[in-house]
Amino acid sequence: MRVVGYIDGMNFYEASKDQAWYPAGWCNWTETLGVYCPGAEVSVRYFTSLYVGRDMKQVRRQKLHILAMEKEAHAEIILGSCRRRPLVCPNCRTLLKCPRAKCGCDQRLAEKMTDVNIAVRMLEDAIDGLFDRAYLVSADVDLLPAIKAVLRRAPSSQVIVLLPPGAVMAGEFAELNKTYPRRAIALYLDLGKLRRFPDELPHRWGMRLPPHWREGAGKRPLAPESEADSCRPGHPVPWFEESVGFGTESALKRPRGPR
Repeated sequence: MRVVGYIDGMNFYEASKDQAWYPAGWCNWTETLGVYCPGAEVSVRYFTSLYVGRDMKQVRRQKLHILAMEKEAHAEIILGSCRRRPLVCPNCRTLLKCPRAKCGCDQRLAEKMTDVNIAVRMLEDAIDGLFDRAYLVSADVDLLPAIKAVLRRAPSSQVIVLLPPGAVMAGEFAELNKTYPRRAIALYLDLGKLRRFPDELPHRWGMRLPPHWREGAGKRPLAPESEADSCRPGHPVPWFEESVGFGTESALKRPRGPR
């Protein structure tokens, strides 16, 4: 069986940030999907956007993860874009600023292009007959039209959606199995099947694994490795709003600005 995984990297990262399973983000998705489908020929497309802030420690951490996905998991890396957007009142459209005197931030970061990149690539691969089963790791219901298009254009294919633990499963995902019996289903990612990269892997490239990425490290600290300066005056709020996607608890709890 030919399996292709489509990993919404930022969506998974944002879902994990307040969870005890946060270190699961140091995941070898190729091996993990191999556990889901033993004996399959697995390939992975990993979708994310590069961090655009000034914190070089965060830049290095993301570089390490992408390097591991590319060199060790042999994934194809597809990059979107992080854009700065003004903070605007959703009612009167007045420009806003953070009320904290030492911050004064009037911008936020928004991840763009990732949903479309995933949708286009899934559909292209389906039409080209590149997989028998696709695994989509995301809780973003915006990808549902792409799933339906894949099932229409590739009648012999299957699509399995793996939601991050703790995500709220949108009703449309829950109904997939009824609408497309034996061809599509949405499940929560089984952390018992997840396979991490070895903690010592970064030494291969002269790098080190951040302590809060180590197995069993628990929830992500509020300011990992002295990241407390992420709210410096004029620095954009590090909230990748598009990456969370409708359907996750974090998306439901956070106020959403205009799109």
